[in-house]
Amino acid sequence: MAKSVTLKNISKAFMNDKGEKSYAVTGVNLEIGQGEFVTLLGPSGCGKTTTLRMIAGFEDITEGHIYFGDEAVDQIPPNKRDCTMVFQSYALFPHLNVFDNIAYGLKIKKMTKPEISSKVESVLDIMNLQDYRDRMPNQLSGGQQQRVALARALVMEPGVLLFDEPLSNLDAKLRLVMRDEIRRIQQQIGITAVYVTHDQSEAMSMSDKVIVMNKGMIEQVGTPMEIYQRPKTKFVADFIGTANFLEGTVKGTEDGRLLVETSSGVLRIRRDGYKAGDRVIVVIRPEAVSLAKGSQHQGVVKKSVFMGQTQEYEVLFDGQLFQITEHNPIQEKVYSVGTSVSLQFAEDALHVI
Repeated sequence: MAKSVTLKNISKAFMNDKGEKSYAVTGVNLEIGQGEFVTLLGPSGCGKTTTLRMIAGFEDITEGHIYFGDEAVDQIPPNKRDCTMVFQSYALFPHLNVFDNIAYGLKIKKMTKPEISSKVESVLDIMNLQDYRDRMPNQLSGGQQQRVALARALVMEPGVLLFDEPLSNLDAKLRLVMRDEIRRIQQQIGITAVYVTHDQSEAMSMSDKVIVMNKGMIEQVGTPMEIYQRPKTKFVADFIGTANFLEGTVKGTEDGRLLVETSSGVLRIRRDGYKAGDRVIVVIRPEAVSLAKGSQHQGVVKKSVFMGQTQEYEVLFDGQLFQITEHNPIQEKVYSVGTSVSLQFAEDALHVI
């Protein structure tokens, strides 16, 4: 049965070469609901893997508490916790076939042969691995090996399933297939999943919630849409996708919109919680800008690249290079390098922090 996961003020400290405490994770508070797929996302060294390993029990907690449901698991060893982990390396036993690899944990639990057979057959069906049941790991592709590793975790029927960058060893095309497969299976079974990655597209496409981490702390928790469209900090805006930034000052409001004065003119932005005189940063996604005539915002095209479905531009504007994406370039005018252009901003797509 799927279980919720609660982290209360979790911290992890290591001793550095000088004998001083160095924190890899600091004061993390997080609630993961039953059956949710949650991704820990961030750059290398941000603390996401350490957090996952503390949930699994592979790292001791320096401070705080972890709960599966209502049960505190801080002092429970990894093999006794109601969770299993799928690793970056598949960690399959090379001398066992697919069936026996999947059945290994059940045998350790001393289940009967009929029980083992029933559970393994069920997970073979879920993972579409029936045709590979007798094959050895060296006879499988990377994607097939990863599915066996996932099946071996699922057959234990854990309350929480943990993933430590499981797709990083696969090629780009196979990663796309496997991330859809993992999400499909997670939803089909209804298991609680905590997934670690540094790949933004994985996090955005698979998750119910994304937890963006930076320097051992949580920067923001939200749905993929919230994280992308309404970042709370410049770090999140810059890390998730591509963003342009303009600094400005709030001049007041008009028709429910903030009037933000920048060095290039006034922008109207839908956002509450600011007052006249506040200094703000305007987050502008590449798709929130279009090139047209008649705007007060003027720039010069420095780069123009045809990408099929889109035309990608770099435009020198307000003393910086703006990234701009225009869709359906077959129907739109394409501007060449050196062309003077006007920038128009989609008000509803702008955001201030």
